[in-house]
Amino acid sequence: MSNYQVLWIDDEYKKLEGFSKLAQVNGITLVPYQSTEEGIRYLSDNMGTVDAVLLDAMAYQNAGQQEGTESRKALYEAWEQITALSSAHQKPLPRFILTGQPSLMRDTSFQEQYEGFFRKGSSEESKRLFAAIKEAIDHLPDVQLRYRFTHAFACTDQLLGANASSLLLKVLKEVESPTVTHDDDRSFNTLRQLVEAFLLAAHRHKLLPDQCLKGHEVNLTAASIFLSGQQMNPPHGGDSVKLSQPSLPKILADSLRVLIELTSNGSHYQQDQSITLAERETAKQQLQVLRQTVRTPYLLVTLTYKLLDLLVWLKALVSDPARLAAHQNNWTIELAATTEVYVPGTVTQLFPNRGVFVADSSADQAHIHQSTLQGQSLREGMRVEAVLKPNPQRPGAYVAVKIKVV
Repeated sequence: MSNYQVLWIDDEYKKLEGFSKLAQVNGITLVPYQSTEEGIRYLSDNMGTVDAVLLDAMAYQNAGQQEGTESRKALYEAWEQITALSSAHQKPLPRFILTGQPSLMRDTSFQEQYEGFFRKGSSEESKRLFAAIKEAIDHLPDVQLRYRFTHAFACTDQLLGANASSLLLKVLKEVESPTVTHDDDRSFNTLRQLVEAFLLAAHRHKLLPDQCLKGHEVNLTAASIFLSGQQMNPPHGGDSVKLSQPSLPKILADSLRVLIELTSNGSHYQQDQSITLAERETAKQQLQVLRQTVRTPYLLVTLTYKLLDLLVWLKALVSDPARLAAHQNNWTIELAATTEVYVPGTVTQLFPNRGVFVADSSADQAHIHQSTLQGQSLREGMRVEAVLKPNPQRPGAYVAVKIKVV
C-alpha cells in the first residue's frame, strides 16, 4: 500500500507533532483523537478505511476529561470495543500500543495481556513501530486482495463512490473462498450494485447520455444497448440516441450485457416494479434451471472477472485526458416524432466542450453539445435557428438539440 490509515487514540497527540510528521514520511496517516469515546465513534463510522489502531497505554475514557485523569481503563475499553467492531465487520484490525510509562515497559503481566507495544520519545522506536504497522497491515486478507486487484480498486476508490470498494471486496472474498452452497442472490445483487455504480460514473464523465437515466437512477438495459453502439430508444420516452463511434470495446460491451442479464436474477431485480412480471419470472427460472444440474461458484467467478475488466477500462480511459475528451458527448440524437419548432437566436459563447445559444424572443439560454458545435462548425456570434428541449439535469434550462445556420 502507498498510504496506511491508522486511528490514533492518545490524550497527548497534540504534543507529538514530530511523531505525526515522521509517520507521514513513512507513508502512514494518523487520525488522532484524545479519548476512547471519540476514537471508537470514528472507528465505528469508518471501518472501511481504517487499517490499524494505535493506542496510548494511559488515556482518557471520555471526551473533555481533564489532564491527570487518564487511566489504564481507557485502554481496556478501547481494546474490547475494537475487538467487537472487528468481529461484527469481519475485518481484522492490527492494534499497537505506544506508551511513555517506564513502569509498564517492565510489567510482565501488561506485556502478556497486550502484545505489540512501543516506547514514546525514541525516533528509532518510532521507526520500528511504523515498520511493524505496515507489515501487519500488508498481511491482512483485505489488503492482499487490494494488492492483487490494484487497478480495479483504483477505479472503485476514485470514480465509483464511497461504498464501491467495500462491495468489490465483498464479492472478491466470495470468489476467493467459494463454496458449493454460496448465495447466488446475495452475490449477484452485489455485482449489480457495482454495475450501477460503474454506469453512473460513466455518466458523470459524459460517456453516457441523460437518456439512459430516469432521475438519478440508471436504466441498465438502456445503458447496455447504448454502449454496444446500437440506437437506444429511452424506455421512459423521449429522443433516441446513438454513439457516433464506439467507446467501449465490443468484448467489454458483450460482458456488460451478460452481467446485466445474469445478475438480474437477484432479489433487487425481482422487487423492481419497473420490470414486468414475465421478465422477473424468466430471469428467476433461468438460474433455477442451471442450479438443477450445476451447483458451482464458477458463474460468479466469471461474472466478477468481467466486471474487473470494465472497471480497469473506465479508470484507464478517465486517466487519459485526450482519449476521454474524444469519447465525451460522442453521440447523435434522433428527435422523437413531434413537430419541431426552430427558434431564431445567436451563438453567444463557446467553450472547449460546449456552447451557449440565446433565443431572440425570450432570451432563453440553451446548452449546445460539443458534437453539435463540431458538426456545424459553429462560431461565436453566428446567427442560427435551434430546436430547444428542457434540460432534465437543470430545471428551467434548455438544450439545443438541433441547430441550422441561417
